[in-house]
Amino acid sequence: MKESRTELFVGVFLLIGLVVLGSLVLKFGNFGERFENTYPLTVTFDDGGGLLKGTDVRLGGVKIGRVHDSPSVNLDNYGGAIVKLDIYNDFQIPQGSSFSIGTSGLLGDSMIEIVVPKERNGKFIQPESIIKGERVTGLGALASSAESLSNKGQVVLEDVRTALVDIGSAVEKLDQNILREENLQSFNRAVAELADALDAINNKVLGDDNTKNLRELLANLKNASVKVDNAAVKLGPILDSGNDAISSIEPGLKKLTAAAEGADEAFEKINTGAGVFSSLLKDEEIKNDVKGFIANLRKNGILFYKDNSKPESPVEKPKRRTIFGPR
Repeated sequence: MKESRTELFVGVFLLIGLVVLGSLVLKFGNFGERFENTYPLTVTFDDGGGLLKGTDVRLGGVKIGRVHDSPSVNLDNYGGAIVKLDIYNDFQIPQGSSFSIGTSGLLGDSMIEIVVPKERNGKFIQPESIIKGERVTGLGALASSAESLSNKGQVVLEDVRTALVDIGSAVEKLDQNILREENLQSFNRAVAELADALDAINNKVLGDDNTKNLRELLANLKNASVKVDNAAVKLGPILDSGNDAISSIEPGLKKLTAAAEGADEAFEKINTGAGVFSSLLKDEEIKNDVKGFIANLRKNGILFYKDNSKPESPVEKPKRRTIFGPR
């Protein structure tokens, strides 16, 4: 009896263990999902790394489907991967939702994460639709970013090494060529000479006597400036009177201009042959008469003027009469 009872207890515990083990297998083996009704969707990714058959598809952290099969190459342009999804019929995905590859848990298991848009139009993605996926998010994205940053850091380090080598070479040339002992001594001498020159300027050029003379010169310049200002003030009325004198001269200048214009007209008439002066200049007979007149006037004067230019006709003397008749 005792042996049969023991065997019974062992059988019961063994049965319970098998039931628990079967439940765990069914639970974690997703055997129940095989009997779920689903509809297909196709998503294209630039990189489908980490996705396997049965990978979870989650919306808001809730599993709403799985990956139907391992990703395949996009044969249209060989530019990415094609992933087929099985979405449970109980869930509808709004249009405009984004599909991205993320990670979940500490182990970083890959999953497809769906994010619905903030603004919705009430429409849903239809079965067998083809959707463009977005870049990887989550730990995978961080790993990719870290790798990219690491590569860029390597490039930067190489540039830094090259720059350090160049700096070392430049410092070596500076030490050998510029910072030689001879150059340093010359520099020290130049500094000493500059100090002596500054002392000489301070003692001789900027001495007390020169400073005093400079102050006196500035004072004289100031006084001269004041005198010039006063002279300018006095010169103002003189300039005003000069302007008045110029204004009074202007009518005389206008009359003189009119007289000059009249003289020009007279000379024009003389040149063109109109008037007495033109005759005097051009007629030879009149010229001779005028010359004779002036000569007689000089010779005889005004009171005893006599024209000697023409011969006088002889006056016949009266004949003397005699007893025999005229002789």
